[in-house]
Amino acid sequence: MTRATLAPWRERGAAVCAALGRPLVGLGLVVGRISSWLLLLVMLAVLTTVLLNALGVNEIGRWDTKILLFGDALTINSITELQWHLFGILTLLGGTYALHHDTHVRVDLVYHRLSPQGRAIVDVIGHLLMLIPFCLLIAWLSKHFVTMSYISNEQSNYGGLTDRYLIKAMLPLGLVFLAVGALGQVFAKLAVILDPRSAEADSIADEGATHG
Repeated sequence: MTRATLAPWRERGAAVCAALGRPLVGLGLVVGRISSWLLLLVMLAVLTTVLLNALGVNEIGRWDTKILLFGDALTINSITELQWHLFGILTLLGGTYALHHDTHVRVDLVYHRLSPQGRAIVDVIGHLLMLIPFCLLIAWLSKHFVTMSYISNEQSNYGGLTDRYLIKAMLPLGLVFLAVGALGQVFAKLAVILDPRSAEADSIADEGATHG
């Protein structure tokens, strides 16, 4: 479809949808790139745990004033729990990045055989009817999960991390980011439906972001 045969209202609508979707998708990409650095901390935590186990060290240090997450002592259990929590945060906050680059798990026999517009329609329907409602519902329900953890001052029973509400708060936060990213995808896909050339422009932008 050439520019001459494309109705003006579709061209303008595609431009508006693309403009609305760009900052929402961009937010998820930024959060994903920042959270990717947590992988280095996960690796450091794993190596530290292995080293402490080899040396037979349990308690690394103790202090009088309580520190957020670590309480009044740093132990091998603290480091062990930290690596799992960091991995959880990395997964939750990196979900939007995976969604945008289509690197998430997709069980489908038809999708990749469709045209760009067909795939865009499937994505819009899936995001609006399933992904966004699911993310918002679980984020809302998990608010009580976080509140109870904060009120009860939940912490490790094995001398590990304290203030577990901070870790649990990553669940609703990560799901909200995913919902926002999915909404950005909806606008971007609507732009493709209105103007198929948007798919080509989006592909070029993705390649530039990947190599940049």
